[in-house]
Parts: sequence; structure tokens; C-alpha cells
Amino acid sequence: MSIRNPRLPLLPGYGTNPMIGKKSFGVRPIFTTIGNVNMLIDKQEGGNRVPSLYCRKQAPDLPTWIMYDKHILRFQAFFQQTLHENRSGSHILRKVNILFYLEDGTIKVMEPKTENSGLTQGTLISRQRIRLPYSYDLYYDVLDLNIGLEVSFHGKVFKIVNCDNFTRVFLNRLGVNVPDPIPYPDAIERTPDTRKPPKHRPFKQFLDFDRQVLRFYGYWDDRDSEFGTLHNLEIHYFLADDTIEIKETVAPNSGSETGPMFLKRMRLPRKIPPKIEMTGGPLVASYSPADLSIGAVLNVFGRKVVLTDCDPFTKEYYRVTYGFDTFTKLPIPQDDSKECVSSNMADRQLPPWNGYGSYDDSAENCRTVEPKAIHRDFIKFLNKDRVGFDSHVLRFSARLISDNPDDSRRYFIIKYFLCDDTIGVFELGERNSGFLGGKFFRRNKMYLPDVNFFVPKEPPAYTDKDMWVGNELVVNKHRFRLIAADEYALRYMELNAEQYPMANIALIMDKIRRTLASQENGYKNFVAKYMEAVESDKKDLMSVRCFKQALKEIMCEKMTEHEFLTLIRFFRGDPGKDKLPRREMVRSLVFSELTRGLWDDRDRLREGLMHADATGSGVLSVERLRQLLRAHRLPMSTDLMDCMLSVLLKDEKCNIHYEDMMDFLDFKTRPVFNLTEADYEKVVRHAPPVKDTECKLWGEAEMEIRSGFVNWSAFLCQLNLEHLVKEQS
Repeated sequence: MSIRNPRLPLLPGYGTNPMIGKKSFGVRPIFTTIGNVNMLIDKQEGGNRVPSLYCRKQAPDLPTWIMYDKHILRFQAFFQQTLHENRSGSHILRKVNILFYLEDGTIKVMEPKTENSGLTQGTLISRQRIRLPYSYDLYYDVLDLNIGLEVSFHGKVFKIVNCDNFTRVFLNRLGVNVPDPIPYPDAIERTPDTRKPPKHRPFKQFLDFDRQVLRFYGYWDDRDSEFGTLHNLEIHYFLADDTIEIKETVAPNSGSETGPMFLKRMRLPRKIPPKIEMTGGPLVASYSPADLSIGAVLNVFGRKVVLTDCDPFTKEYYRVTYGFDTFTKLPIPQDDSKECVSSNMADRQLPPWNGYGSYDDSAENCRTVEPKAIHRDFIKFLNKDRVGFDSHVLRFSARLISDNPDDSRRYFIIKYFLCDDTIGVFELGERNSGFLGGKFFRRNKMYLPDVNFFVPKEPPAYTDKDMWVGNELVVNKHRFRLIAADEYALRYMELNAEQYPMANIALIMDKIRRTLASQENGYKNFVAKYMEAVESDKKDLMSVRCFKQALKEIMCEKMTEHEFLTLIRFFRGDPGKDKLPRREMVRSLVFSELTRGLWDDRDRLREGLMHADATGSGVLSVERLRQLLRAHRLPMSTDLMDCMLSVLLKDEKCNIHYEDMMDFLDFKTRPVFNLTEADYEKVVRHAPPVKDTECKLWGEAEMEIRSGFVNWSAFLCQLNLEHLVKEQS
């Protein structure tokens, strides 16, 4: 197939049409083998030009679409666009990015978008292979692009001025020298105009400074006038058209009825123009950015506005444009009138509380005539409300301090609710004692004794810091002594030891350490006297009774009962064996929940399990078994259900034998014991008691603590006072 010479005119007799008589116009594929891979090429071997698929004289072993995937050469270039009927210049310079894709030799030309340019920017030439000028079978290659070269894409000439680091390294490895970057020429070649000075062109200013606003903060002091006040202002200077807008910052509940706009957007004149000049004549000089600075005073139609501060963008603008480096914020004068009003509002006192109802309810009725609900601490309620087994209720057992022997034998349970700081008192009535059990004092906020109730401010009340074993509470003229606490209360206070000093083992040990260090030969005599009390058969263990007696001798009245309890719990030295197996403890919990929920449908549950076990293997997966238990509406929480499934019999694939679960839920074989508070901690995290009547089992836990042992060696190691023995000896 012959190709016409492009230098000859397209006239009859100067060439022949090779397409005449041809019926098939398909492209003949040309294949070759390169590196044991059959590749399609655009020219036979032995031609004058190397295809752009590979680097010159370096054919890779892999195909180019794998070897050079996502490898792009990036060049920066520009071209000039002629401007017609424009007196400001003859042409405009447009910057572009030329992308050369090594995998297939395609080229893409993109122009970065410039805001308010008025031009259609983005992709100028889509990705394609571009032919060389005056050629029909040759395309631009990687060797045709370099800094300083001019390339012609579809009749548009581009001048390459720079490239990225990857492109420079790639061309250098090919042996191509890459020159240094070339600076861009002037963006617009302006024609000189010497006949008259250049005019102010608002449109160019708008394009250059659109959306750029200088923000200042200031005030206008109007306190000299009657009913005047101090106005806090925010000044906006628009660089696009040299206009100023002033807004007033009105504080909430300030009583001001004026609008927030102090001055609408306009050119602010430096001086108030006379009425004659308002109708015509030259423009009045207005404020410019050079007139604005921190400490400057603006004349806003007779009002003196003082600038005190500005935002970061304004500081950067003045730093670049005018070279300012110091921006010291000026103080704003205090408004005495507002201080007077605010102080009067703060000193407002409510009428004395008459003692009827709660203080919050009475105070709310005094603040407004319309009855409203009491505003409680909702954030505290969310954090301290019941979450799973965390009840956030501290339970203590108490005795009534009274001269009457019958009253001294009465047993009470005091609950402190952390969500709203209220206290509830319940009595556990014994049989034939003459006292009915139940609610003794309803849940309410309990105030400290010997305080004046008939005062405007709320009297102080009991807090969670007052709840510790050994303390005395006076509730409605009844004096209670806290004698014990449940496992949840003790554990909660130990976990939050920074809030409860009585449960902080570090503070307690520091108190003992300071007491022993202050006595002469105190630590030496203390260790020598009670070393013989250590059990001979149980190494390093001392009985709780002896340990408590030793501490009382050195501490006297400096240590409370709760601190003794914290030490005993921390240095407990009993052998590590559980009183109850875990399976039976979980079974007791499940039995209590199912009995409370009145659930006894084992036959229907067995039928559902056998229907789910289609193969009759006798086992089901944990997920399937949990789904069946939920379908049969077993009244138990998700945590308790997971505890039950964890103690059931499983096979080697961790599937559960459901017959073992049916024996676990057999109500005919009732658990032989009830769980105490100490047993709950072994099963689930911080489990509260199921009922208040179960608190009578606290006596067993108290006896266990009294009959236990303390690790004496660990206690002495924690004291860390061996250096006193050397100094005193």
C-alpha cells in the first residue's frame, strides 16, 4: 500500500488512490515474539523507529501493560492563546500538565482549574496516542518529550518547561539528559499605553481578591449617652470591592432589641461628605486596608469604633503585604452596667425553705409561677444508671443505735443510689420480733444532722463519701451505724479508690508507714512482737483477728473499720480454692431468674431442641442453641445466658450437648444453696443482690473474713520500712 507524499498538491495526476477497488479495510495484525511472549506491534522489525512500548534498545521480559502499569511521566508546559479585541494584551498564557502513559504510549493534557478564571479548564486533550505532525504512521514517543522542547498536539504548540522527579530519574536511566527547569514567561504580554495613566479595573480586583475578607474585632463605647452601653463589634473588610460591613455581637439574654447588623456593606468614607457632594462630583476617599490595624479608630458616621484584634487570615495578609509582625491584642473595657446587673442576679436569694416537699421542687416554684419539672443532673444519671450487672447502688448493713435493747437488735439495709445521690432504708424483720420488715424510709435525699433547714440555700446532704463501714448516719433523728457492705459496694469503692479514701490501699499504707516511722523503735518492736503469731503450718499467714489487733495497737483510733476491711481484702492469704463450683453458682443464678419469671416449659424446649437436631447427634452449636433459648423466651439476660452456655458440656468441636442443658434446667433438682454476695463476683462482674432479703446472708461472708488469714510477709513488703531497722539499730 503506497502512501501519498504530503508535499504534493492533492490534484489529479499527482497521486493515485490506493483505496480504489479494495473491499477489505481491516488492519493487518503484526505479531512478533519478544521475551517468549507473543506481542502485537505497530510496525515490523527492522524499521527506522523503535515502538513507544519499550525504552530504546531495552526490551523488558514482561509485557508493557504489566511492566509499566501506573507509570506516568509528568511534564509541565504552557501554550499561548491569542486574544481578539482586547486592549489589555495580545495573548494569554495558559499552563498545562502533559501526562505520558508508559504502558501504551498514550498522552493526556490537563489544565489545572483556577478560580474565577473565566476559562473552560480541566482536560484539554483526552488520553490517546498522538501522531507526529506531517506523519500518518508515527506517534509521539518518550524520547520526543523533554524540557525545552516544543511539541504540537493537534495544531496546538506546547512548550515544556519542567517535569517531576520520577520523570527526570526515568529519562536519566535511559541515557537522556534532562535540562534544568525553565521559568514561565509573563502571563500576559501587555501593550504599552503611554497616552494616559492606567485605570482602576474593578473586575480584575474582583478576580484576584474574591472571597478574601479581613476580619477585625472592636467595640463602640456609648456609655456617655443616656442608657448607653458598650457594643462589641465585628468588622469585615471585603478586598474584592473595598467595602466594609460591621456586625454587632449581642450576648444572649442581654435584653438588647437591636438587630445584629451595625453597618450594612458599603464603602465607608473617612469623613462625612457634605450634602452637596452626595449628588455628584469626585468620589469621597474611603477606608482602605492600609487604614486598618489593631488600635486604629474608625469614624463610622460619627461613631468611634476601636479595633482590638483580628483573625489569623488577616494577620497573614498584613504580614505578607505590609510586613507587619506584631499583633498585640488590646483589652476591651468592662461594662459596669452589665456587671451590676449580673451581680444583682447572682445575689438574688430565694425565700427560706419551709421544709415541706423537696428543696428542688420548692425552689423551682419560687423561680417561676408556672409549675415546671425539676432539672436534675442528666449527665450523672446516664453515667451512674444501671448498666447490665452494674447497678451503681451501694448497699450497707446497719444497726440502730439506741438505748432500747429491742431497737439495738434490729437489722437494716441502707442503699445509696449514685445516679441521684438519694438514700433508701429497709428493715429486715425477724420472725416473732414484733417489727415488720420492709421499707423503713422511702428513697430521698438525706440531709446532715444539726443544720438549719429554714434557709434560702439548700442544706448539705449525705454524699457517697460518707458511706463507709464504721460511719454513723443520722436519718430523720434515727442514728444508724454501718457495720458491713456487700461485695459490689466494696469492689466499686476499691476500683474507684481515687474518690474513696477509705478504700484506697495506697493512702492506708502511707498512714501506717508514717505512724510507725514517727515512733521510736516502732517498726522494729511491731515486727518482733507479732512475728511469733504467724501460723507455723501455714507459711507467712496470720489470722485476721491477730492482724486486726496488731494494727489497733499501733494506730489506736486513727484507722476506721472500713480501712481495716480494705487491708484484709487486699492482703487476703486464704488458700485458693472455691467454696462452690462455678457450674453450681451459675445454676443458682439461672434458677433464681427463671423462678422469678415464672418459666417452666421444659417439655416445649426439649421438643424444639430435638426438632433442630435433624441428624440426632445430640449436640448443637452455640449460636443455634442461643437462638433457640431466645425463641422459647427464657427470662434471663444475655450475660447470664453466655455464662450458662460456657459451663455446659461440649464435644471436641465446641458443640453443646443439649441433654446436659436440660439436666442443668431441671427444676426438680433444686440448688442446695443460695448465692451470697461474694459468690456473685466469681460468676459475673459486680453482680448486685437479686433481692434485698438476700442481704441476711452477709453474716456468712463476715464470718469468712473474720476466720480467714492475712499474708503477713506481703504486708511487711508493702510497708517497705526495713531501712528503719538499720537506722534504729
